[in-house]
Amino acid sequence: MASNEFLWPIQKRRDQLSELGSQLRNLQDKYQELERAVKNFKAYQPDVEREELVRLNAKASELSLEVANLERSKAVLDKQLKDVRSKQISPVLFWKFFNEEQKELRAEMARLQQKANAVVQRLENDKATLSETKSQVELAKKRLAEHDKFDLENTVRLLSGIPKSIDRTKADRAAASAELTRIETRIRPHVQEYERLQSEVSTLNSEIATAEVFNRNLDAAPNGYERKIIHEQCESRFGTGRPSEVINDRRGKVRRLENNIPKLERRIRDELEKSDRNIEHLLIDGNNVCYEGQNFIELRALIALLAALAGQFAITVVFDASIRSLLKASTKDIKRRLGPSITTYIAPTKTGADEYLLKLAGNLKTSFILSNDRYAEYHDFDAVKSERVLRFLIADGKLMANDLDISVNI
Repeated sequence: MASNEFLWPIQKRRDQLSELGSQLRNLQDKYQELERAVKNFKAYQPDVEREELVRLNAKASELSLEVANLERSKAVLDKQLKDVRSKQISPVLFWKFFNEEQKELRAEMARLQQKANAVVQRLENDKATLSETKSQVELAKKRLAEHDKFDLENTVRLLSGIPKSIDRTKADRAAASAELTRIETRIRPHVQEYERLQSEVSTLNSEIATAEVFNRNLDAAPNGYERKIIHEQCESRFGTGRPSEVINDRRGKVRRLENNIPKLERRIRDELEKSDRNIEHLLIDGNNVCYEGQNFIELRALIALLAALAGQFAITVVFDASIRSLLKASTKDIKRRLGPSITTYIAPTKTGADEYLLKLAGNLKTSFILSNDRYAEYHDFDAVKSERVLRFLIADGKLMANDLDISVNI
C-alpha cells in the first residue's frame, strides 16, 4: 500500500491491530507469570527455609571468626617478614651476603613467606565463601518475606480472570484483522491504479528531464555534425529525433494523469470513510423509498432493501401521514408488511417524516438516516451537521445505496 496521507485510516487500523497483538502477548505473559507464582508458592516450604537460614547464619558466624583469626595471623606474619627483611643485606655486599647469619635469614624469610602465602590463600577463600554465604542469607530472607506477603487468594482471582480477557482480546484481534483485510481488499485495486499512475507520472517526468537535456545540448551544439549526433541519440531513446516533440507529448500525458490522480484519491478516501462508518441504527425515510422518480412504486423497493439489510443493524422506518392513503392500507397493515423486526412509525396527520427522522437520529454518532431530502431547513440538527444522511437511487428496477454497499432488484 502507498504511504499517502489519505490512507491514514488504513494505518490507524494497522496500529490498532498491532496494539491488540501487544495486549494479547502481555495477557499471556501475565498469565504465565501468575501461574508460576502460584505454583512456586504452593511448592515453597518456609519451615525448611528457616532451618536453612539458621544453618547459613551459623556458617557465616564461623567464617567471620575464621577470617578475623586469619587476618590477625597475616598481620603477625607481615610484621615478622618485615623484621627479617630489615636484617637482610644487599647481594652487592657479597662478602657479607654469604655468611651464616644471612643464610639463616634467607631461609627464615622463605619459610615465613610460604606460611604467609598459605594464610593469604585461606583468607581469600574464606572471604569468598563468607560473601557467598551472606548472599544466600539475604536471598533466603527475601524468599521468606515474599512468601509472607504473597496474597494467594487475590493472585488466584486475577489468574482466573485472565483467560476471559485473552479470549476477548483474541476475538477483538480476529475481528480487527478481518475488517482490515476486507477494507484492504476493497481498496487494493484503486490503490494499485493510483500507484501505477504515480509511477507513470514519475517516468514521464524523467523522460521530460532527459528530453530537456537533449534540447539544451542542441542549443549549445557548435555545428551541424554535433546536432545530428544529438538528434540520433534522441531518436534512439524516444523514437523521434525532436526533443521538443517529446517534451510536449509527455507534458500532455502528465496533465491528463494528474487530472485523474485526485479523482482516484477521492475514490479511495470515500471508500475508506465508508468502511470507517459505524452504523448501529438506520432510520429510513419510508416515503422516499416508495418513489422511482415521480412514479409511486408502493413498498417494493423498501421491502427489497429491508431484506438486503436484515441483521446488519437496527432499522426504523418513518412514513409521512400520506402513506396510508397512497397504499390504501392501515397502519397495522403497513407494519405487518414490513415485518416485526422493523420499527415502523407513521407521522401524525398533515405532517411529514423529516423532523421526526432527525429527532430520532439525535446526537448518536452511530445513527444514520437514509433519505434523498436535503434537509436545508433543518441545518441545525446534528444528523445534518455531522453528515449522517445517506443517499440512494432507484432506477432501472434497482435500488442502489452506495454508502451502504447495497444494490438490489425491486
